[in-house]
Amino acid sequence: MRALFTALFLLIMSLTAVAQEIKGDWKFPSDIAVANGKLYVVDGLNNRIAVYDLYGEHLTDIKVDSPYGIDVSDGLLYVVSQKGKLYVLDEFGNLEKSFGVAGRPIDVEKFGRKLFITNGKFESVDIYSTAGEFLGRFGEKGTAPGNFVGIFLLDSAKKTLFVVDSVNARIQEFDKNGNLLRSFGVFGIEEGDLFRPKGVAYCGDGKVAVSDAITGAVQLFDVYGGFERVIAKGLYYPTAIACYEGELFVLEPLKNRVSTFRVQGVK
Repeated sequence: MRALFTALFLLIMSLTAVAQEIKGDWKFPSDIAVANGKLYVVDGLNNRIAVYDLYGEHLTDIKVDSPYGIDVSDGLLYVVSQKGKLYVLDEFGNLEKSFGVAGRPIDVEKFGRKLFITNGKFESVDIYSTAGEFLGRFGEKGTAPGNFVGIFLLDSAKKTLFVVDSVNARIQEFDKNGNLLRSFGVFGIEEGDLFRPKGVAYCGDGKVAVSDAITGAVQLFDVYGGFERVIAKGLYYPTAIACYEGELFVLEPLKNRVSTFRVQGVK
């Protein structure tokens, strides 16, 4: 009996209650970003970035042609379109610049002075300067370390880049030059396993959150892949996630909602 109570206690402690839910009239939104007290939802089929405050009040829409992935850094929005374009906009939606990118861009991350773009056509991460110059790529289709099958979203810490390798059920970590540092992920459906990871977010203090679209869970790991705990479970096809000031924002595109969870002990 004591073992049963202990197991129930650990289960309760591993799950955090939803703090709030933000919903919108989106059409299969593909990505989110949180910065400067605002939530940005990529609503590509409506050709816009929908902007909300963190209480869910709709603030404005930023018109972009077929957006898919977004990063917000230093007051600028970096948005990739699956029509092969990257747009740089200010926080009011004014276009600063745009340039063409190769293949099928999925997500973008400003990392240092470069832009890293996941490319679904080549199963690679493509590197561009902020001026639009193509600098190179790393990775290709495959299961070997450093390669990808089902490359998807990405996020960065101060010195490393985390990339979702969905079909290979792992998260791969690279330095600013594209050198593989390590990877983690054990294929499965139990706690601590990954089945079809879709989103990754660095949450500070050496903690990385990962969403899994098939198991419906969001889990917390250390940067070496050590399983910490389940943040949430029972979600419906969670994909993009973002950490902001100890809160984790989780996109469920088929439910047209972004749910917020408290990540305990993470600043």
